[in-house]
Amino acid sequence: MLSERLEAAGAFCDRLLHPSVTEDAERGRQRRLLQVLLLAPGVILPGAVQILTQLHHSPHAIASVAAIFAVMMAPLLGLVATGRGRLMEAATLIAGTVAVAALVALGGGIGSAYTALLAALMIEPVWVARRRQAAVAGLGAAFVAGALAVLFSTALPLQAEPTAWSWLAPLAYGLFLVARLVAGGEARDEKPVSAGADAVVAATGSIILRLRANGDVCAATAQTRVAMGIEPEMLLGSGLFERVLVSDRVAYLSALADVRDGRSMRSVRLRVRVPGTYNSVPAAVYRSFVADMAADQDGEILMVLRDDEALARLEAEVVEARKEAREAVEMRDRLLASVSHELRTPLNAIAGFSDVLTNELFGPFANGKQREYVTLINEASCHLLNVVNTILDVSKIKAGTYVGDVEEFDLGEAARLSMAIVAREASSKPVRLELDVDQAIGTVRCDRRALQQILINLLSNAVKFTEEGYVRLTARKQGKRLFLTVADSGIGIEPQDLSRLGKPFTQIRNEHASKGTGLGLALVKGLVEACGGSLSIDSAPGVGTKVHVSLPVGETVVSVLERENGAKSSVEWNEIPLRKTA
Repeated sequence: MLSERLEAAGAFCDRLLHPSVTEDAERGRQRRLLQVLLLAPGVILPGAVQILTQLHHSPHAIASVAAIFAVMMAPLLGLVATGRGRLMEAATLIAGTVAVAALVALGGGIGSAYTALLAALMIEPVWVARRRQAAVAGLGAAFVAGALAVLFSTALPLQAEPTAWSWLAPLAYGLFLVARLVAGGEARDEKPVSAGADAVVAATGSIILRLRANGDVCAATAQTRVAMGIEPEMLLGSGLFERVLVSDRVAYLSALADVRDGRSMRSVRLRVRVPGTYNSVPAAVYRSFVADMAADQDGEILMVLRDDEALARLEAEVVEARKEAREAVEMRDRLLASVSHELRTPLNAIAGFSDVLTNELFGPFANGKQREYVTLINEASCHLLNVVNTILDVSKIKAGTYVGDVEEFDLGEAARLSMAIVAREASSKPVRLELDVDQAIGTVRCDRRALQQILINLLSNAVKFTEEGYVRLTARKQGKRLFLTVADSGIGIEPQDLSRLGKPFTQIRNEHASKGTGLGLALVKGLVEACGGSLSIDSAPGVGTKVHVSLPVGETVVSVLERENGAKSSVEWNEIPLRKTA
């Protein structure tokens, strides 16, 4: 516990170091100097309080204690602001010499308990610098402090009487000294992150960290400078956690908890604040890293921090590209719907007027060519009107604005009507139409318009792609679901083309592709999904195709349509349930 507290203090000192100090040995030396400067008030304060309690009426004593604190804080601020270690070491030694001399002089002279603090002047320079010259400087400082204490004692008008409380300052220093010795001094600096860490860092460029069970970082590899642009000491203690983006901290802490609770390994993506530029101006930015965590045998946690910026940037580009593609598709759909809506009115007029002319309601044609051309105009306008209506229906379904109308009707009648509509095209080639509707079905309750469009489009596709053979419509009912199957003996579908079926304006490549618009099956898919049904296709080249449709009928279809009509569908067009097999 004591070692952890000292390591936390060391991590705090690391964050105070000047950014210009990059060499490991120099950073360690300045870190130790900062620790001394931060602990010094804890030694001086007990002595100052003891002296003030006796000399509170003396302005000289108060001024002297204030001067001591000011002198001790000056090197601390100078080191943090400039990073000039040697200059601040000298300033600290001078300030310490003056402070100890003042305490000894005010506290009762050379015979007081404060004289024991002369030992601190000899010990601390050696602990900070780890050099023989530092020991010589410390001995000299202790001698000068003693001489100044004797000089001050004769010059000061008042002195505090030595008491048992005079030992508070020496005891405080002794406590700090023993704590450092017990904790192993600088053991934290010498403890490796992990066995073989250097080899791993050289091979992967990753940052390896050692974390305590509470999540504080106690060691970091030098790769931090390259990967993050900061000193390893900046991550110590809670430094890493403070740099993690707030929205990522929950995931980070959860991963730590999982590893702490015995999970072998956890990986989590984190966005960490690092130095960077924004609009060519230096600024803090967040970069993406992947943290792999695992517990070691000592109960600590090893973390490998890998740069994930390239993958994160690629993912962001993919998301942006998908967004742009979605917006482009939506814009296209809106344009198609708008144009189709504007075309429908004149097309209705053309189809209606040409139908009137075809039936000679205003008089007979002068010759056969007039009848032929008017008939072609009528057929072309009706075909184009049908395409426009299909586009509008597809757009409504995609926009989630399709409104179903549930009613009761005779299924056999609807099936026969659908067969009659495609009978003309089937009669132009040797294709027979077969209808097999279970008589027990009778009337059903569902969206008749949707069902009629589903049947007409499926039958029309079957006739279109069948040159010879049959097209069969089968209808069965099980419980509250209606099962429809449109089968043909046509050319079939290649396995690689099955995945493309059902998307608007998509046609499979064969000799019949030019006969359609690629909207029929797309409309069927949308209507089936809007009615809460399912669609599947079984096909093989040269064998034929079977399209299976399952729709809810009865009371269940009402709630389905109400749900679909009440909110815009969030299902993407190519995600509508569709099973395809070859």
